Amino acid sequence: MSDELRAQRKALADFGSFAFRCQDLDTLLTRAAELVSIALDIKLVKVLEHRTKHHDFLLRAGVNWDPGVVGHATMADDAQSPAGYALLTGEPVVSRDIAREDRFGIPDFLVRHGVKSMVNVIIVGEDEPFGVLEVDAREQCDFDEDEIDFLQTYANLLALAVERIRRQDGVKMRAREQSVLARELSHRVQNLLALVQALASQTGVEGRSAEEYRDAFKGRLQALSKAESLVFEDNGDAADPRQIAEVILKPHRGNRSEKIVISGPAVRLPARKGRMLGLALHELATNAAKYGALTTPGGFVELKWRIKEDAEPPRFLLTWEERGGPEVAQPDQKGFGTMLLERVVGSEMEGESELEYHPEGVIYRLSVPLG
Repeated sequence: MSDELRAQRKALADFGSFAFRCQDLDTLLTRAAELVSIALDIKLVKVLEHRTKHHDFLLRAGVNWDPGVVGHATMADDAQSPAGYALLTGEPVVSRDIAREDRFGIPDFLVRHGVKSMVNVIIVGEDEPFGVLEVDAREQCDFDEDEIDFLQTYANLLALAVERIRRQDGVKMRAREQSVLARELSHRVQNLLALVQALASQTGVEGRSAEEYRDAFKGRLQALSKAESLVFEDNGDAADPRQIAEVILKPHRGNRSEKIVISGPAVRLPARKGRMLGLALHELATNAAKYGALTTPGGFVELKWRIKEDAEPPRFLLTWEERGGPEVAQPDQKGFGTMLLERVVGSEMEGESELEYHPEGVIYRLSVPLG
């Protein structure tokens, strides 16, 4: 057995052992380049990662390159580069004299490093190639079939190791995401339970029958549930005010959308703020149906919002305005519903809220920071 073959077999064995233990992709790729350099006694070796979105190759790892090359140098993924040509043909690309090469262009950084000959082999992947393993010699080399076969075998072994690490990284990432999700869910459930407890304890019982209390509490709980369901349908981290308004106010609009006119630009609210908006709209609609504009045939409500872009951060400005109902007077006593609208909603949404009683109708204003 020749010394060259022994060196190649040792490189395959050593890399196989190392790849089995390695957990970091950059460490794996660098060690792969080092062992190829030793086995073929060629100084310059690199691993090029194919970046589909960028339409290029990144010199991800390598040995004996000048500072600033590894991790930064790129080349096109088309026939204008050796690696691109290998990717297009799907076969090893051997250039024994790059000065005579007319199949593809030679990147400037290879010329600066004095490269005279090269071999490129594909590092395959499960769905698409990971990239290219390239050997660059500073003297003209007559690469034989055994050396090319060694490089392709080595690249195939490297591809398996890359896929293993990628899968492990994917499992770790999903585990971290599940952990974050579990903590967020726990926090959200605690907030919801605290809010439900407040609704139960603050919903007034004086002057009410058990049935009236149950209906008032049940209505608020249903509004909270609907808002929360909409948030979870939207990946659990944002809420659409229009969607919340449409669902919460549907029982009061029926088939007559002109009873509650809804308008406003598209905007995303954090989940917690969306939940409180649902409670506020339920409270406003319930009061309007009992005492306000929705008690008369000609009465109507205009719900609108806009974004104040020049504020820092931008603010979500909402107005609920009732018209055409009975004359409105300032209430002598304020129940939990009024306190919810005036104090709780604004505070929970980290903004300000204001409830105004005008003779021609109730007006509710809400100002909430977005961010």
